[in-house]
Amino acid sequence: MCISMNAADERSLESIRQKVFPFLQVDWRTETETAPRFLILDECETLTEAAQLSLQTVLNTDVKDICVILICNSQSRIHPKLRQRLLKIRYDPPNRNQDVTDMFTALTRGDLRQHSKKREIELRIWKYIHCHPSEILPLIQDDTIDYQVILTELLLLMDMFGLVDESFMNRLNIIYQLLSDNTILFDKMEEQLVQFMLECKQKFEMSLQ
Repeated sequence: MCISMNAADERSLESIRQKVFPFLQVDWRTETETAPRFLILDECETLTEAAQLSLQTVLNTDVKDICVILICNSQSRIHPKLRQRLLKIRYDPPNRNQDVTDMFTALTRGDLRQHSKKREIELRIWKYIHCHPSEILPLIQDDTIDYQVILTELLLLMDMFGLVDESFMNRLNIIYQLLSDNTILFDKMEEQLVQFMLECKQKFEMSLQ
């Protein structure tokens, strides 16, 4: 089940109330169907502030029940209260020539704005794969980097090596549920993130055998 809206045409709070909220209240799944419902909002940065903030109610819904996909041209126009609860993935036109790029360029999608951070990003990438388990907690507790950046980089890195599987996505969903929890369960969040990074390291090591 899926509902798709172009926010450029329906940007008001009233549109969200009339179309999205009724969709959340109806579930046609049977006992044997476990797939979540999907809400896709294109050009969501054009939603009014009130309409964007109303989506927090949707994000409080269990990810097993609904998957929210917001498509935008400018992340800076998405309200901070939404941005901090979403996994941010950048999509670029396909590389038709199959040009070979270095890992930093592939991971940052060639974003020149990231070049000033090249050294720290490359160090972080190296640590994701090679660091000792005892170094993981200090890495995620670094005040200069937030959890969303770590999760996004790990997702892109694992996808680059073809290592994304069901267990990976299940763990990612658990972490994002904790990340969006209003009680801010920091200890549980760190515990899950450490375990997640350890599992990623193990997948890399097994892929090299």
